[in-house]
Amino acid sequence: MIEYERLRPDERTPWDAVVVEVTQIFGRSVADVAAVEQIACVPVPVRQALLDAEKLRDQLNLKRIVVRIADEGLWNPEWGHLALKP
Repeated sequence: MIEYERLRPDERTPWDAVVVEVTQIFGRSVADVAAVEQIACVPVPVRQALLDAEKLRDQLNLKRIVVRIADEGLWNPEWGHLALKP
């Protein structure tokens, strides 16, 4: 299972990561993808956002993908495991 680092809403955006921000629109979990050199666009389904984040990480040669999520209830375990940074 893929593991993603969970970024709390009050934490600073890391410079070495792609950020997938999960929110809820019309009762569905959606996400946008951003990085220091990439502005977030229209929210897409979370699974698609995670795939887009993988591609962007490779394109920008970044170290990791982090997930910013205010309500962990929006996360589907099928997408991977969310882990807090130690």
